[in-house]
Amino acid sequence: MSVVIAIPVFRIACKVGLDRGRAWSVVDELLLWAVWKEPKSIAALAVGANVPHQLVVASIARLMRFRLVEVVLTDGGVTFKASAFGFEAVNSVNPLPFFPTRVSRRVSFVIEWATGDFFPTRQIRLVTQAKLEELRSIGTEVRVISVDGGGPSMSHEANLNRLSDIATRGLDEQVALVDGRTATMRDDEYMLLRVIDGSAQGVPQHAGPALRALVDEAAHLPAGTTDFQVTYAGPTETRDKEPVVHDCHFDPADIIIGGSAQRDCLEQLLGRAHRRVIIHSTFLDAARFSQLKPLIQAACARGVNFDLLWGAEKDEETTARNGAAASSIAQIVRDDRDMRGRFRVHMRTTSSHAKVILADTLNDGWVAGIGSCNWLSSPFQSVELSVLLRDQHLVADVASTLQRLTGRRGLADSIATEMAITARDMRRSPKVGGNARVSIVVGDAHDGILRTASGTAEYRFVIGSNRLGSTARPGALLQGEVAARRDGLRSVVLYTQPSGPLKNRHAQALEEEARADGVVLVKTKKIPLHGKFALWDNDDVVVTSLNWASASADPDFPWGEIGVHVNAPRIASHSLSRLEAIFPMLKDSHAGPQMES
Repeated sequence: MSVVIAIPVFRIACKVGLDRGRAWSVVDELLLWAVWKEPKSIAALAVGANVPHQLVVASIARLMRFRLVEVVLTDGGVTFKASAFGFEAVNSVNPLPFFPTRVSRRVSFVIEWATGDFFPTRQIRLVTQAKLEELRSIGTEVRVISVDGGGPSMSHEANLNRLSDIATRGLDEQVALVDGRTATMRDDEYMLLRVIDGSAQGVPQHAGPALRALVDEAAHLPAGTTDFQVTYAGPTETRDKEPVVHDCHFDPADIIIGGSAQRDCLEQLLGRAHRRVIIHSTFLDAARFSQLKPLIQAACARGVNFDLLWGAEKDEETTARNGAAASSIAQIVRDDRDMRGRFRVHMRTTSSHAKVILADTLNDGWVAGIGSCNWLSSPFQSVELSVLLRDQHLVADVASTLQRLTGRRGLADSIATEMAITARDMRRSPKVGGNARVSIVVGDAHDGILRTASGTAEYRFVIGSNRLGSTARPGALLQGEVAARRDGLRSVVLYTQPSGPLKNRHAQALEEEARADGVVLVKTKKIPLHGKFALWDNDDVVVTSLNWASASADPDFPWGEIGVHVNAPRIASHSLSRLEAIFPMLKDSHAGPQMES
């Protein structure tokens, strides 16, 4: 008896660039370290490192090939020492420089819908629905699997991981780029397997037990069965509910507070950018862009490449207005000889309210900025808050967040691929540690942090929000009330303007209600606050894009709001003293014997 089993699949194909080369070994690094202070002979190195003579020769030869070690002739014979380049490599915290060979390869793989297994396309037979009907027309017993209850993850991250698994052929290769222009995906094909006398033919060698069991079950169905419905039985996409915390050094000056301070910060970031800048500004303004044009021109003239993303999607009018601004900015770029070809304006909204900037530097790795400032639309007059991140493992988390934010078209999204590869490379940096604990906060993790803060704060709980909206009561004010129940603690919520259906009279009523519950709800006066922050006690600050008192994060789109939580000695009191200098009413509201500034 012969039966044909058809399982629906996704087929993905693209052209990739692979970096092929041997990584440095522990022995290589040990020998380079051994010769960085004084020259040594091969014999001395072999004895000192307790490794075979021939291994030392091979390692030194390779180190010399890449200019990390040089020969020194002495009266005693030939010795070796670290070159200036090797000396710098030893004394930096970065891995030894990698010198791969770039090769191109066309890759195609399929993901079957039933169990999520994936295979190189060459290992299976693919057919269309028309081919299945043709087989049936000649009397072939064809059984088509249909799947409900979910399916394999088709996120950019999941497919890039599959691609890396399929494309690389050992530890000496890694995916360095994906040509998004060549990326294709089809979902109208079937993987065809033939079962003859109970023996399945054409099952890929690495098929999992779930897929093999499914084929066997389908083959033993009664004769004449044409369809077999199953529930998806493969892995599902999971997302960390808790932010990943990194121990690192953190300078309090890297919390940028103020309007003009954001402009100065942007100038410094663009001035130090080496080759790459990515900016996500929720809103765009062509006139503001023109004011920043000299900064961007200078960076482009140095060889820096930019990508400008935006996320406005409050309503159709907002989207249209910012889309028009994107078109105007693109025209400005096309008309400028320095920016043309180096500054790319994306015309589709990301739908995110986040404000992020990512830039590389020549000697200090990547730097990320996260906060409340719409870099490409702000007049830099309102008080904004941003946090600069320099620890490479933290910045890698920011890059991964951008990957998920931009990777909605799978491997066709070039920025998502670049960010994934960049994050991978940054995570190879040694962890340096420090007395600060810092994490990236996305989506509804904001709610969890605010609940923790209100439940653990002992003497200070402050929330800053640009807007006060209809969600203020269940959001910021409720958490403020929880904190205010403890003796000696006063809660403050600072805002600038009512939002949506909430009017000034409603805000005044909320102020009275909040006061009765122990929360000081206070409005800024002459100087507007556009920043969004939460701080409690002495050592914890969160800076974010989320308006705590007028909005809530969307659990189905966590990258719509992005923030940073910094836990470091006296970081909250330091930040609060700077805010109090701008907003005196904040200090008045926080007077109390247990307060420390």
